Amino acid sequence: MTTVKPESALESPVDASIAGSNGKPLFLKRYEHPNAQYTLVLVHGTAGYSAAYHDFAEQFRRRFPATVWAFDLTGHGRTPGPRGVFTFEDFLEDVRAVSDHAAERTGLPVVLHGASQGGEIAFHALALCPRVAGAVCMNILLNDELQMNRSIRLMRSAAMDRLARGLGDRVRVPLRRFIDFKAAYQEDPDLLPEKLADPLSVWFYGFKSYHSVFNYKPDQPAAANTTPVLIACGENDEIVDPHHVRACFERIGGPKDLFVMPGGGHQLMLFETDVYSRVLDSWIRERVLGRAHSWTAPLNDEERAYFDFLQREQRGEAGGEPDYRYSWLDRFLTRVHNGTIERGVRYFAQAQASAHWRFTEELVSKIDYAAWQFLRDYLPETAGTERARMAVVGCGSGNAIRGLLKVEPELRDWEIDGFDVDYKAIRTARRSFADIASVQFHVGDIRDRNVLPSDQFDVVYMHGILDHCGEHRAILANVHRALKPGGRVFYVAPDRNLYTWLSFVTVGPLFVSGLYKSNHDFRRFPRPTEFSRLLEDLGYRLLRKHGAFQLPAIAGLEYTTGMNPFAARRSFRKRDLGGLTIELTKARSWLGGRYLGEYVGAAGKPVAGQGEW
Repeated sequence: MTTVKPESALESPVDASIAGSNGKPLFLKRYEHPNAQYTLVLVHGTAGYSAAYHDFAEQFRRRFPATVWAFDLTGHGRTPGPRGVFTFEDFLEDVRAVSDHAAERTGLPVVLHGASQGGEIAFHALALCPRVAGAVCMNILLNDELQMNRSIRLMRSAAMDRLARGLGDRVRVPLRRFIDFKAAYQEDPDLLPEKLADPLSVWFYGFKSYHSVFNYKPDQPAAANTTPVLIACGENDEIVDPHHVRACFERIGGPKDLFVMPGGGHQLMLFETDVYSRVLDSWIRERVLGRAHSWTAPLNDEERAYFDFLQREQRGEAGGEPDYRYSWLDRFLTRVHNGTIERGVRYFAQAQASAHWRFTEELVSKIDYAAWQFLRDYLPETAGTERARMAVVGCGSGNAIRGLLKVEPELRDWEIDGFDVDYKAIRTARRSFADIASVQFHVGDIRDRNVLPSDQFDVVYMHGILDHCGEHRAILANVHRALKPGGRVFYVAPDRNLYTWLSFVTVGPLFVSGLYKSNHDFRRFPRPTEFSRLLEDLGYRLLRKHGAFQLPAIAGLEYTTGMNPFAARRSFRKRDLGGLTIELTKARSWLGGRYLGEYVGAAGKPVAGQGEW
C-alpha cells in the first residue's frame, strides 16, 4: 500500500466546477494523489455540503493511495442557484456528471461514498452510472421499499403529493424541526453551533423539493443491483436506526458487505475517521479493485478491546452494582433521569479533537491536582533498588500524568504505566510521551485479569473509572492483585446523593456542559461507606486519616462555586477554569456524613503478618 506522509508531497486541494443537472455548474474540490489507485467521490447529506468532509478527505488521501473528489449538490453549498431547491433526480444527475468526469480525468476506478441522505443518493446513482466501480452507503435509506418511520410514510401519501404540486417550493421546510441535528453531532457539542453559523449550510428546503427526496421511484428494485456495495452505519446512530440499515442491506442485491461501527454514531467520517477510513480503503482495494469473494473489516486488537468494552457495558446497563445499597431516593432519581456508561466512554473517545473535550480534560486534570494534595501524604515507602511503580487507570491521553509529574516531584523517579480502554487516547499518549521511557501506555479493560500484571505496583491511581465502568468488585479485585504487598490504591469517585445527580447526571451535563444526553450512570456512584466495606471485603485495609486517626483516609473534593451552576456554565462557555477552583473538605453532616460532589481516598494491600496500619 502506498502512503504519502510528508505534507510537501501532496499539492493543495484544487477548486473547480463541472456541469451538473440542467447544465448548472457544480462546485467541486479535488484532493489529488500522485499514485492514486482509485478515485473516491463524496456525496454529502441533508443540509450539508462538501466542506464538511475536508478533514476526512485530506486525511484519507494522505494515508491511502486515493484521489478524493467532494462536490456540492444542486441547491447546496457553493453550487449556484436557489438554496434548498432541487429534485432527487437532480441529485442523481449531479452524481452521474461528477463520476463520469472523474473517470475521464483520472482514468481510475471511481467509487462513490454517500453519507446519511447521500447514502441513498449514491446507491440509486449506481443504476445510472455504469462507470462507477462500487459504492459505500453510510446510513442508507431505501424510501421506495422500506420507509423508516411514520413521517416518511406520510410524505409518501397521496395527500402530500397533491400538497407538493400545489405549494411547490414557495413553502419552506425547517429541517431542524424534522431532524435532530444535535443528536447527529452529539460527539462534539461545539460543532452544531458552528454549522448553524455557517452561511453555506442549508437549513430550509422547499416543500416540493423535500417531497421529492422521499418519493423517488427507481426503475429497478434494490435486489437488481450488481455493483459492489458496502453498507455502513454506527451502532448507536440516533438519526438512522441501525436496524433499518440492516433491513435495507438485506434488500440489496449483488456483491455486498455490511459494516456496523461498534459505539459509532451518525457521523463516522467526522468522529471515527481513523478506523472508518481504514475500513473504506480495505473494502475498496479487496472487494472493488481485487474482486475478492469476501471481506473482513481490518480492526486490530486494541480497537477490538475498546469495542468489547462497549458491548460489555451495554449488556450490563440493566442493573446496578450488587455491592451497593440503593435507597428509594436513588431508585427514584434513576427513574427520573439517568445516563449510561457506554455514552460517557464514547464521549471521551470520540471528541478528543474538540475544544469542549479539551476543556473537560483540563478540568479532570485540575481535580487530579487537588486530589494529590491529599494523596501525597499516603504514598508508600519504597525499599530496595527497584524504582517505584504506579499504574494510572483511566489515564486518557496522558495529560493528567504529565501534570502530576510537574506538581509531584517524587513521581519523576517512578515508572508509570497508563491503562485505558480508549485506543485513540492511548495512541495520543504514546506520541506525547515518546521521549519519556519511564512512562508506558496500554489499552485494556482492567476487569480482565490479563491486563494488570500481578504484584507489580506500589500505587494504583483511579480517577474516572468507578463512575465510567461497571463491575466495581472485579475492578478492585484486579487492582488488589496488581499491587505489591504494602502498596496503595488511590481513588477519586463521586458520592451518590441528590447533589451529584444534579451535577453529574442532569443539570450538569445538559445545562452546564451542553451535552446532548447524560454521560453518567448514577448507580455507579459509590457512597464512601459502602465503598469502604467493599474494599475491606476484598482484602484491603483502610488507611487512617492523618490528623484524625479515628476517620478513614477520605476527603471531599468540592468546587468553590458550591451549588451555583451558573458559574460553572460560564466557565464551560468561556473555556476558562479560573472560576472553577477545587478544595479539600470534610464530610457534610447535613448529607449524613457524605460529600458534596466527589471524594478522594486511599487504601492499602496488607503485608503478610502485618497488623493494623
